[in-house]
Amino acid sequence: MPYQPMMIMDSGAVKKYPTNRMLGQRQVTDGKAGEYVWQTYEEVYQKVMRIGSAIRSLGVEPGAHCGIYGSNCPEWVMAMQACNSQGICYVPLNDTLDSSSSP
Repeated sequence: MPYQPMMIMDSGAVKKYPTNRMLGQRQVTDGKAGEYVWQTYEEVYQKVMRIGSAIRSLGVEPGAHCGIYGSNCPEWVMAMQACNSQGICYVPLNDTLDSSSSP
């Protein structure tokens, strides 16, 4: 069966709630967590589409695999959705594992 991406960004929420908060991240200053900084559905959607286009411009075709390595953050979610938007199968790579955890 061919890869069928689940595109959260196509759920209609972007059109229905473009200015609502979607992804938030707390800013850390001097080791203390501050207020959340939010990105709206529309802002995230625009970034996702640009990232997806950039991935395709590198020659990654629909159905191909693309590894995403990084910590848990809004950018990771956007990279995942960017792959989904282009029909690319993303492969999460856990940033907490060391080299001994892979063959």
